Amino acid sequence: MENIKKLLDNNSMIYLIYGNQTATIKSRINKILKSSLDVVDEMNFVKYNGQNSLVQEFVDDANYLPLGYDKKVIVVENCYFLLSPKPKNKIESDQDYETLKNYIKASNPDCELILTVVSSQVDSKNEIFQLIKEHGNIVQIVDPGVEEWKEYVKKYCKENLGMKIDNDALEELTNRTSGDVALLQNNAKKLALYKEHIRYEDVVLMVARPLEDNSFLIFNYLTQGKNGDALALFRDLKSNNVQPVVLIKQVSNQFRLLNQISYLAKKGYSDEEIGQELNIKPVRAKIMKKSLSTVSEKCIYRTLDELFNLDYQIKSGQVDHYYAFELFLINFKRR
Repeated sequence: MENIKKLLDNNSMIYLIYGNQTATIKSRINKILKSSLDVVDEMNFVKYNGQNSLVQEFVDDANYLPLGYDKKVIVVENCYFLLSPKPKNKIESDQDYETLKNYIKASNPDCELILTVVSSQVDSKNEIFQLIKEHGNIVQIVDPGVEEWKEYVKKYCKENLGMKIDNDALEELTNRTSGDVALLQNNAKKLALYKEHIRYEDVVLMVARPLEDNSFLIFNYLTQGKNGDALALFRDLKSNNVQPVVLIKQVSNQFRLLNQISYLAKKGYSDEEIGQELNIKPVRAKIMKKSLSTVSEKCIYRTLDELFNLDYQIKSGQVDHYYAFELFLINFKRR
């Protein structure tokens, strides 16, 4: 389930780990932590959020060791500057990427610097990416294929947890967890505690449909001008404690993907070529291209800006997260 572009090397001090599997990324980080630090504490293990931290801040941190420690590990999550396309960010004008590039070329041997991106849409032509590839390690966490995922779910439930589960229940659990390792593990453990013998109706009752399906449905409603339907769906999800920041991220990804598809379609790419370029199924490219007839390019850029600002306002406590997202859905305009 992992396609490792370059094998981990204990002598390398910088890593880029990216992909859609949050649980697998965390597992990879934990392996590095275990091999690098005898004891982990707040002095020798530091986390940064790349969306609101300047690169020069964590590079400066990486160059120095706290007193009494021989080594430390720094993890930088959400490295937006490695995404393709790179999203807008208020701190972008203050970023000193040359500092990071110089550090990659001559990293501190006593510090493990780990950059992470929870997305498969990383810009492999980015100079920072290329430098890490040359001087460090790039680990791509690849989503499992359909058959591979079915086998993984079966093995995890029956062999790892010893669950007694009917075949149709196993199939439904496979569909509802949709290649998400963390989601599978959480729900399978919940089912194992719920009953000794898991049937189809138990999975339907206990396991929610994939959130990505719902976020895609919200996206479709908006692009079709069905703001009321989008709002009604969100209120249903709200009753199940789905957080707006999660939906904001996923809806943003849909509009970002639509922007990429629009760009490639203008260049004359076919659905198959778009699918290959963006690592999506051609049928998805075909379906999303239909939205381009109802949504303007101006709308796509405006929406991405609005969602970025909304995410920032929610996380900084400036607005009520549910009410603010409802206003976004109500006021969305396609032109």
